[in-house]
Order: sequence, then C-alpha cells, then structure tokens
Amino acid sequence: MRNKKDKLTTKNLVLKPLENADKNALISLLEDPLIKKTYMCPVFKSEEDKNMCFLRLKDISEEKNKILYGIYLNKLLIGFINEVVSFNDTIEFGYLIILKQWNKGYATEALSATISEAFRMGYKVVECAHFEENPASGKVMQKCGMQKIEKTEIIDYAGSKHLCIYYRIENKN
Repeated sequence: MRNKKDKLTTKNLVLKPLENADKNALISLLEDPLIKKTYMCPVFKSEEDKNMCFLRLKDISEEKNKILYGIYLNKLLIGFINEVVSFNDTIEFGYLIILKQWNKGYATEALSATISEAFRMGYKVVECAHFEENPASGKVMQKCGMQKIEKTEIIDYAGSKHLCIYYRIENKN
C-alpha cells in the first residue's frame, strides 16, 4: 500500500488534510462561478449536500493511500489538489485555487510538490488535464515539467461539452 506524507511544505504553501474550520472556504471555492467554468464542481441543492460533500472530501484527505491536500497560504485554505483516478503506476490529479490567488504561482507550487510526493509514493506516471478553454492550467502543467500528450477526452459538464487536454510526466528514477 502506498502511503502519502501527512503534510507537504513548499516555499509559500502548506499542503495538508482539510480541517473542520475549512468547510465554508471549501464550499465557496466549489460554488465560485469562475472556478465552476473550468473545474468539475458538484451542484449543491441543499445545506445537507454541502455538508456531505465537505465531509467526504475531508475524509478522503485524511486517508493515507489517497491524495487530497488542502492548499494553505498563511494558514488560510486557498484551494486543493486531489487524486482524480489512479491505476497501477499512474495517477491523475485535479486542482483548483481561489480566484484572488490566481497568477501568483501557487498552483504550480502545489502541483510540483504533489508530483514529487506521487513519485516518492512509487507512482511512475502523473497525468493532469484541463478544459481547452483554460489554457492557463496547461501552462501550470508545463511549468511542472509535464508534456502535452495525444490523449484528449470530451466531457459533458454543466450542460456543455468540453475538450479535456492531457499532460503527463514520468518518473525517470
């Protein structure tokens, strides 16, 4: 079984499991209309839906063999990075950052640290994808050493079809 570190520390950020105090910040992220354009967020119909979603994500973040980290800047939750799927030696990540922290390098910093952690855990390949209309996310992936690959996928999300463009990096060690 692969076990993740409880906490990753970078130059500016701390990546760690979600805490109860993060619920409102996390739900705000998932309800942000700009984030919802480029990240597949759940639709909440009630407060109970929000509570259940938060508790599920918090529980996953506490699991040793699943990667989901809250991304913290100065002890405030500004986003999260999560395992979308893993199979054999390959893992795919998704990530999001609060709008006011965009274009400051935090997504790159968080993704880079998480790629390193995945390699330490024994994964050989890390993949990420972004909607075609979010090229900035592709730039984050490139800055982390990921290369665009031939793999694409059409995703039906929020009533629209989106082309997902994939990137990958392989552990050469």
